[in-house]
Amino acid sequence: MVLAAVCVPAGCGRGDEPREEPIDGQYAYTVRCSYCHDVPNGIGAELTARVLAGYSTVGALDRYLRVAMPHETPGSLADAEYQAILAYLIESRELVAGEVDYRALPDSTALRVPE
Repeated sequence: MVLAAVCVPAGCGRGDEPREEPIDGQYAYTVRCSYCHDVPNGIGAELTARVLAGYSTVGALDRYLRVAMPHETPGSLADAEYQAILAYLIESRELVAGEVDYRALPDSTALRVPE
């Protein structure tokens, strides 16, 4: 009881934990992905809208990224990095129509090749 009385005025609660800054998806892609996908003769395919839309849904693309990428160490990125890279790919390749929060798309959202 005494501990609670001391912590509340002193600010010991969860609200004082530092906030994580959102990860820049373009930067994360550049650092983690572009060395295979954006160079001549890279080991990965060029990540065009057509290639990425082949995964059909946001959830399928997300699962693939998490279990297969990066090639040399699959599953090694932080959850926030995978999420930021996925959002960057969807936005930059215009895989989902309209103005949306690319980080909050339902897994069932269909991917498309822009016209």
